[in-house]
Amino acid sequence: MELLLPSPTQRITHPLPESMGVELWIKRDDLIHPEISGNKYRKLQHNIAQAKLLQLKTVLTFGGAYSNHIAATAAACHAAGLNSIGIIRGEEADLNNHTLKQAATYGMKIIPVSRSMYDRHDDKLYHEELHEQFPETYIIPQGGANYFGVQGCVEILGESPVDPDIICVAVGTGTTLAGLSIASEEHQQIWGFPAIKGGNYLTEDIRKLLYWSLMDESWVAEIMNRIHLQTEYHFGGFGKTSPELKHFVSDFFQQTGIPLDYLYTGKMMFGIWDLLQKEKLQNKKILIIHTGGLQGNESL
Repeated sequence: MELLLPSPTQRITHPLPESMGVELWIKRDDLIHPEISGNKYRKLQHNIAQAKLLQLKTVLTFGGAYSNHIAATAAACHAAGLNSIGIIRGEEADLNNHTLKQAATYGMKIIPVSRSMYDRHDDKLYHEELHEQFPETYIIPQGGANYFGVQGCVEILGESPVDPDIICVAVGTGTTLAGLSIASEEHQQIWGFPAIKGGNYLTEDIRKLLYWSLMDESWVAEIMNRIHLQTEYHFGGFGKTSPELKHFVSDFFQQTGIPLDYLYTGKMMFGIWDLLQKEKLQNKKILIIHTGGLQGNESL
């Protein structure tokens, strides 16, 4: 499996940030691999290595019908010679959409479950039931949200030559943001753009991920002060989009040559552009993390 690592960091040249005195950079993790790109690769790399270290034959994980994590896990397991199982939220889910068809192409066993059953995805008892049903299986949480997922994301900033004032990233589970915040310096802020409606609840999830990684309350408290969630740019919630967002993503690509996805990076970049237009970002050096997921556009 050929990977582009470290992924490139490039300057975004555009009249809007330049008029605000803003130096805008983007870490192109979307270029790491065609199917296992962005934070999906970062969160899976150590989890897959752990599964192989434990000599387990199958990886099981969880996600929605349009989950980039599901598609990437299927591709990563195929490349590593492992079987894969995807527990999919909603028995009414469209099993023929591009994301799940791609996962199935890589041999993933797709198992749709009711939303009430899916809500148990973090339940230890449910995991025990799954282990009984699928022996020799390594379970990765939804979105790769565990210690190994966080550690993979810690590595992102060390690859970038830019020393930013603000680091921006789209947020699903908060795993990538947690890793970035651990690697950040005291003078830096981490701005997260949740793709989920009512994303303020992610503050506690991020705190837990940090504690599991650091086991030091004072260090966690200090890092949490650097984190700021911008919760207004969800476009109705996870998996939701709009003509306005699609138009913005199209225009951004034409102006910069950088593709965005509708579920995460498009919403984040729309938020950054909105904050620039409202003059809430001035005279700063900003590093944006491109978390990939472009395959999801074909499903929406």
